[in-house]
Amino acid sequence: MLLKTITVENDAQEVVNAAVLCSFAIPEIDRNILVYSLNEEGRHGTAKVYVARATASEKGYLLGALESELEWQYAKHVLKQITQGDES
Repeated sequence: MLLKTITVENDAQEVVNAAVLCSFAIPEIDRNILVYSLNEEGRHGTAKVYVARATASEKGYLLGALESELEWQYAKHVLKQITQGDES
């Protein structure tokens, strides 16, 4: 399986490779969302993943934190649709 990777800064501000798990647009709030992993173990042996806002720039995309509860609600809704199927 081919996995798309990007480079990001981790918490220690080191540049590391991240595996892109998925990305999607949310037209209702004009946002692009990227979900990625640094291959870190989370709680109870699960994989830790990151959800970021992807904003277009001259050099590609800049990643940043989701800035509002509304962005989180939409992102969680789309991720639930992806992982469990669309029940709406």
